[in-house]
Amino acid sequence: MFHTGLRSGTAVQAEDSAPDSELYFQRCRWCHTTTFQRLLCPTCGSTDLAPELSDGEGVISVRRGVAAADADLWPVHMTEGFVVRCRVDGPPHAVRPGVRVKVSGTAVSGRRPVVRLCEEVPLDGWY
Repeated sequence: MFHTGLRSGTAVQAEDSAPDSELYFQRCRWCHTTTFQRLLCPTCGSTDLAPELSDGEGVISVRRGVAAADADLWPVHMTEGFVVRCRVDGPPHAVRPGVRVKVSGTAVSGRRPVVRLCEEVPLDGWY
């Protein structure tokens, strides 16, 4: 598996670079918009995207129109401003919009980021 590393913007093998719990995103060098795994900036259309290491923290967002194949994926708004669809590691009753999460690795199939819940949610959903 290859990904864009921080070492002079070159492609490096994942085994030689960061552990699986690191998440890289892109920042446009022209308008500073953040994005995830894109060829062009979604705001200005520039191809000049610089890789950056994410803090790995975010919040689960509302999902709409979920296909059966993507039933276990949730959109996560990361603190840097980009959105990534992730698998969530935690009890099903606790996975819901507004819950804080942190990157904990990548899934073996499909290489989707895996996040874990940062806060414990009671079974009945009340605090």
